[in-house]
Amino acid sequence: MAGTNIGDISGLTPFESNGDTNCVCMPLKRWIKSVSMNADSTRLIEDGRDTNQQQRRALLLHSAALNMSRKWRGMVAVVGGILIHLTLGTTFGNLSPYLVSYIRERSKPSDLTYEMATWIFATANIMQGSSMYFGGLLGKKLGARVTVLIGSSIQSAGVLLTYFSLRHSFYLVIITYGVMYGLGVALAYGAAITCGLRWFPKHKGVITGLIVAGYGGGAFIFNQVQTAYINPENLSPTERLSGKYFDQKEILDRTPTCFLLLGGCYIVLQLIGTLFVVDPPENEILSQQSENQSGRLFPLPDEKREEMDSRCSGSNLKSSAVVRTRAFWTMWFTFVLNKETEIFVTSLYKVFGQNFIRDDRFLSLDAMLGLCTFSFAFLVTFIATEEAGKAMFAIWVCAIFFALSGNFALFPMATARSFGEENAGPNYGLLYTAVVVSSVSGTLFISTLSERIGWIGLFYFCAGCSLAGGIIIFTFNMKTPKGKDI
Repeated sequence: MAGTNIGDISGLTPFESNGDTNCVCMPLKRWIKSVSMNADSTRLIEDGRDTNQQQRRALLLHSAALNMSRKWRGMVAVVGGILIHLTLGTTFGNLSPYLVSYIRERSKPSDLTYEMATWIFATANIMQGSSMYFGGLLGKKLGARVTVLIGSSIQSAGVLLTYFSLRHSFYLVIITYGVMYGLGVALAYGAAITCGLRWFPKHKGVITGLIVAGYGGGAFIFNQVQTAYINPENLSPTERLSGKYFDQKEILDRTPTCFLLLGGCYIVLQLIGTLFVVDPPENEILSQQSENQSGRLFPLPDEKREEMDSRCSGSNLKSSAVVRTRAFWTMWFTFVLNKETEIFVTSLYKVFGQNFIRDDRFLSLDAMLGLCTFSFAFLVTFIATEEAGKAMFAIWVCAIFFALSGNFALFPMATARSFGEENAGPNYGLLYTAVVVSSVSGTLFISTLSERIGWIGLFYFCAGCSLAGGIIIFTFNMKTPKGKDI
């Protein structure tokens, strides 16, 4: 009845009659009833449409509120990662002259050289390279917060214990400031980054850059803390047969206690950072993955979907599959060659500068600026530095560290984009094993051949490594599902 035309009921209009009053009344009654039912049906349909629109609007508002809440919680986690990395990125190069001078004067061996002392930094890198994979696995099992807490505790303990080991021997310093420091950094470093990436999977480059900026920011802050505490009078080292070393009593007295100061600062920042670092709940990770596929709560056209997630390979590989890809080994060998340069620069930049710059505060400040701005004019500026003095040295350090910063910002992002976010921590740890090779080979090269080939020879070696790394990375072949470069 509800589907009957209003003007055609049983072949009669409301006002048609065959002379029988019942024939007039009955169709009229049926016509009125049909009008009423049609009106009810129309009202129900409109009410249903309104209800659907209200539900859709409510879902959109709820989704926006969840996204806003998730964004703020994710930003807090990123800030926590930055605070953690601030404590991990203090440079060994600024502390090396004080540490070596102290061991020569008051500990053993008394003939320690700067080249031999690079084994402290190399040991820390070896521990990082060999342990970061396990740090990624630990992060998957225990979560970012617990992993960061364990790593930070080991690293800070190593710094504090160096106060005691420094008084006994160089080899104990290798254990506390090399093994323990490197192991702690390996566990905390990757966990802080992968936590940020899980909160913001569509902004891998930005999040990685922000967190790793804290790594360089550690030099911005703590290089100055070290120099202001140990050498507030800005005294210069004394010329010796094997190099320039500090022998001033006040500087030597403050060197061990500086590690207590640094350890205390690290603990405070790490406790705050650990409170902030927290993984997103599983349901939100699934929600993010759903949004990566559709872009919104409600699906978008394919063109828009491609635009929102266009830089990932679409793979989600475990480490056993990753090592069988050409892309992994391309990045691995590039990492090895780039790290050769980094080990040399971070370990000996200040020692080189002391040959012609008698300003300890400037050397520390220059490293701070270099690590925070991290060019490409490596060889030319290095050779010209002795002639141009402070200005050229500042240009050199800033330029070199500007180039080296790409290792920290790009490789974690490239790993996540190439092999997937689910195993990004272990996979980046696997890539970081390249540091083991470069640390051993680079330190052996510096400690055994530096006297034979001199500074210029070392410069050529590092320039060659950087050039080779640049050539290899051009063969990187990872593509998106649409065939574009990631």
